[in-house]
Amino acid sequence: MDYLEITLNKIKNKRNLDDSFFLPTYGKLIKGEDLTEEEKFYILKVALFFLNSKEESVERFGYRIILRYSNQFRDYQPLHDVALSREYIPIAKFAENKYLRPNGNSERFSDLYVISFQENFKIEGDAENIYRSKGQMILNRFSATDEDIAVIAPTSYGKSEMLIKKIPDYIGKKICIIVPSKALLAQTKRLLLKSPGVKEGFKKIITHPDMFKESDNSFLAVLTQERLLRLLQRNKELSLDLVLIDEAHNILEDTDRAHLLAQVLLILQKRNSDFIANFFTPFLADIKSLSIVNHNTDIIGKPVTEFMKIEKFFTYDVEKAELNLYDQFLDKYFPINCPNFANDIDFIINNKSTKNIVYLNRPVTVEEFALKIAERAEPITLTPEIEKIIESISGFIHEEYNLIKCLKKGVLYHHGGIPDIIRLYIENIYSKYSEFNFIITTSTLLEGVNIPADKIFLLSPKKGMDYLSPAQFKNLIGRVCRFKEVFNYETGDLRMLEPEIYVVNGSYAPKNFALLSFYKNRVNARLIIEDEVENPLLENSIKKEKTESVLEYLENMEPGSSGLEDVLSPTSIIGQLCFINNVHDFSIIENESKLVTNLNYYTELHHPEINSAEALIGAITNIFFEGITLSDKSESLTRIKEHQEARNFYSMFIGWRTKGSPYPLMIGSFLKYWQKNQSEGKTLVYIGSKWGELTGGGGYQKLYVNMVEKNEVQRINLAIAKIKEEQEFVDFNILKYLEILKELSLVESSFYDQVKYGTSNVYVICLLKNGFSMELSKMLVDKYSEFLEFDLEQDYVHYDESLVSAMSSNKENEVLMFEIDSNL
Repeated sequence: MDYLEITLNKIKNKRNLDDSFFLPTYGKLIKGEDLTEEEKFYILKVALFFLNSKEESVERFGYRIILRYSNQFRDYQPLHDVALSREYIPIAKFAENKYLRPNGNSERFSDLYVISFQENFKIEGDAENIYRSKGQMILNRFSATDEDIAVIAPTSYGKSEMLIKKIPDYIGKKICIIVPSKALLAQTKRLLLKSPGVKEGFKKIITHPDMFKESDNSFLAVLTQERLLRLLQRNKELSLDLVLIDEAHNILEDTDRAHLLAQVLLILQKRNSDFIANFFTPFLADIKSLSIVNHNTDIIGKPVTEFMKIEKFFTYDVEKAELNLYDQFLDKYFPINCPNFANDIDFIINNKSTKNIVYLNRPVTVEEFALKIAERAEPITLTPEIEKIIESISGFIHEEYNLIKCLKKGVLYHHGGIPDIIRLYIENIYSKYSEFNFIITTSTLLEGVNIPADKIFLLSPKKGMDYLSPAQFKNLIGRVCRFKEVFNYETGDLRMLEPEIYVVNGSYAPKNFALLSFYKNRVNARLIIEDEVENPLLENSIKKEKTESVLEYLENMEPGSSGLEDVLSPTSIIGQLCFINNVHDFSIIENESKLVTNLNYYTELHHPEINSAEALIGAITNIFFEGITLSDKSESLTRIKEHQEARNFYSMFIGWRTKGSPYPLMIGSFLKYWQKNQSEGKTLVYIGSKWGELTGGGGYQKLYVNMVEKNEVQRINLAIAKIKEEQEFVDFNILKYLEILKELSLVESSFYDQVKYGTSNVYVICLLKNGFSMELSKMLVDKYSEFLEFDLEQDYVHYDESLVSAMSSNKENEVLMFEIDSNL
């Protein structure tokens, strides 16, 4: 048989595999057992046959054997030769410098030739001697293409760098980077500010729609799709030249945010048919999955086919005390001898590495597990730097914050209930300090978060209500052993090219979890992964029945952008404003007459402009909810509509917001509110699905917490999480109604600013628009105004170079120092 015709199916054939010399030899290799000289010679010979196969999965299998062999026996000549032949230059160069020729260059002609050849892959002008692979080089050249493209590459292939590198080529144009979350606004802005070409080409980076001015003939913006829509709705003539969509795979989902992203791209096409859209994503099976209905341009893609990393997949069943290694090429489990661990924590502690990610599905279980593992861990050395971290987080949030207890044991956690600036700060200190061994996280880590990690432990296989899809799982495990850490000449190690992934069936896994089939359905080398295209605005959507209604909504947002004709449109101003402000809580057309009636009735009874939180909630309820059936997805709005208690709560919360209250003050207010409820006999408190522990009101979802059962510390931490959640609820669900009421001239201007920004101080608002937190903005205006020069017409702030040193001299909070350093 010609070795070029070797296929994975032939290798796995029972007659070929059973009783073969290959299976036990390969099994010993991947389990880390010793091999005889005969076995070594044999397995390397097999690997060479596999490497020359025409089938990619067999070629990858051969590479896996070479990689495992070199790491197992610390013999890097085979891996070096294979890497060189495939132009995996980072591997070849690292092997040479650290293992093969650590004392300097050889004088042999062949070695000098190889060294000279590898210099073609060195990043030009880079002082750290960073080299790219052939695939990275090709992808970098492709990403510079002046067309609609999709850059599809695994995590750590440098997509962010490619995205930012493209910006200086479009100086003088109108550019927007679309990011999936507010947290990524600051992270992306920070990366942009590190680029000299960006800093020279753009006076400011727009991160808020209010920062745009009609005089801005060219600009660079970093916005979520919601903020970009707001920018476009306010400026009907505005068009863009280039849009760069980060984490573009999110557009495949059937969610309001995914619909909105596609709608925004159709609006941009209508306004400028020549605009260029670039999509950046770590995974996509078919480039056609990104095709938007009625979008006239074909997207060109160039997926990466390199495979420098090959994961090692383990399962551990706590109850059975069974550890197995899953081989994705043979689709076979190999049992591993291990001690009997009593629980998840014992297993993780005994198998931890220097940097570890632990994945869980819910914020409440993230904090619960972080506290448990912190109880077991030894205290870390509290250096002056770490003492400052503790002091700063205590001052910014609260001294009883669970995070502080955990970080004293080298444990951090990361989820959507943490304030954005603290989340960024956590990512920074976890990356910076070796004392922090664990980061416990939810799927927030899937959204472009880049942190060092050697291993990942999945205690839950789910994301939300569903199991992690093959694409989501691939994205998650791609966060482990990033190339920046692997090829670091001081701390790197080629063993990190075999990241260890553990799926644990323990106390946090679902009942009846089919542990052994989890990998088979996600990473089997023969598995053909297809995109789950659910967004009805995509050509290949499996939910085409919803396409027309979503397009009709788009046509009412931006006439002429949907490709539809004779669409039923609102005739009233309030109906039009509901579409402009992206209201999806009810059918606007069906309820238009009721909206008009409600508005007329409200204006007859209320003459003064709205200037209090109580009046705002009352107006929203009376105009938009009275006599109107809200959608099933508008659970919290339905509570506001139906329960006076909920209306009282949001009136109170928005009142805190109008004062720009810092976290410690809002935490205290929450505690007083819950204490008041308890004194009135209301011990069961609605807390929402993320933190709920009990059912109530006849429902089946766990949405409530019994505050009598919670001690003071537990209440404080619930308050912290609830503040972030309620802030986001107001931002995404209440502010759109505030905008409509403002357009209807029903809201007092200063009160509008207080609700939207938390202040009516124009200087603080200017800083908020520039991406600073409320705490930092207030401090800068109150204490450091002499270092600031405001251009309120352009919403631009010039900072004196001595600002940071002045703040440092005054020993300001380290969280705020981190934020100012990230923004300047």
